[in-house]
Amino acid sequence: MAQWPLMLAALVTGALVPLQLAFNGQLGGVTRNAFTASLIVFLVGALVLTIIVAATRPNLPTVSELVAAPKTVWLGGAIATGYIIAIVVLTPRLGVGLTTGLILVGQIIIALVLDHLGAFGNAQHTLNAGRLAGLALMIAGIATIKMY
Repeated sequence: MAQWPLMLAALVTGALVPLQLAFNGQLGGVTRNAFTASLIVFLVGALVLTIIVAATRPNLPTVSELVAAPKTVWLGGAIATGYIIAIVVLTPRLGVGLTTGLILVGQIIIALVLDHLGAFGNAQHTLNAGRLAGLALMIAGIATIKMY
């Protein structure tokens, strides 16, 4: 399969992140509580996923498969919770642009480390000058957004 459809899907997904920040920031203003807003976000997500799973009827894992899974698979939900709480708190204070930029730079830093290590069963991609230059350009972009 050609990579361009996957790259386009990643680009569109990334384009939705600032909207998520703006909407979740609004919800935090309405609820006046980051935890309540985050709970609502997860409840809506759970409802949407329940409908999708019911409609598509995928093969679900067995209890023994879930028990045998690496313990790290359970951390995604905790990380997502922290992420939602953070954007509800940060977006109204920093703005959508700066918050999104800082989140992206944080993601790139950890992604480069994970790639370099080939962590968690992912392909290994050595950290090199080109990748570091890309990171430096992103950090410069964030500094520019912050200045203006």
